[in-house]
Amino acid sequence: MQKKAIIITNPLKEKSVEFAPVAATYLRENGYETEIITGVTEAFTSADIALVLGGDGTILRAARQLYGKDVPIFGINFGRLGYLTEYSSEDAVDGLSKIISGQYTIESRMMLEGEIERNGERIASFIALNEVCAYRAMLMHALSTKLYINDKHTETVSGDGLIISTPTGSTSYNLSAGGPVLTPTSQNIVITPVASHSFSNPSIVMDGKDVARVEVSFGSPEDKGFAYLEVDGNERYELCDGDVINVRRAEQDTKIIKATDKSFYQTLREKLYRVN
Repeated sequence: MQKKAIIITNPLKEKSVEFAPVAATYLRENGYETEIITGVTEAFTSADIALVLGGDGTILRAARQLYGKDVPIFGINFGRLGYLTEYSSEDAVDGLSKIISGQYTIESRMMLEGEIERNGERIASFIALNEVCAYRAMLMHALSTKLYINDKHTETVSGDGLIISTPTGSTSYNLSAGGPVLTPTSQNIVITPVASHSFSNPSIVMDGKDVARVEVSFGSPEDKGFAYLEVDGNERYELCDGDVINVRRAEQDTKIIKATDKSFYQTLREKLYRVN
């Protein structure tokens, strides 16, 4: 049976769009049926592999769009950092040759899912590969986040916000806010305050089976545009005083294709610390 590859491009990155037909031709010459998808769409069909041409943001969007379809993602970096990719645009064909010859492994990466409740009703739901972050968008006063884990009050943080991150996302905003780095295949969730007013609010690493609930408060129901919940740095939902955010491990993981023998720690060294 012929294998199929969907090729997802970022329309804002010209080189990504230009390389798509090159990749499609190469894959077709090696027995794959191909389909090029540009931009955001929900019309994904089943496939054996998703080739994602872009930066980390493109991969995060693809992971959310492909959620539940059991399609492994192979990323080629056409962005800046490209932490979620192993191959750059310069050695993309070499990466594709590894796919065709079967020289790769597949890693399962935990995702998060949850919803926002307002006055007891669910107003939005979300899925994330990196993180969800409740944050204040105005410098009027602090955002208060009351954190419960498994329905037990754990701490109350007053500051700029709160990040709830997967192991994959631990090297993103969580790390910038002083949170710990987790190996990407670990089974934990990390919660990190952002600019807390108290030095006694450290990060919390909770088990992947635990469930977090965050009650947000900023003093007045009339403060429109004061706080938001951001998902993977892309989707954004306005929060109101008293909203509740529920976050837990998603039922399904994202599958990431690894086609080199480079370890997580080598990638951390090279891409985050920018050393040779």
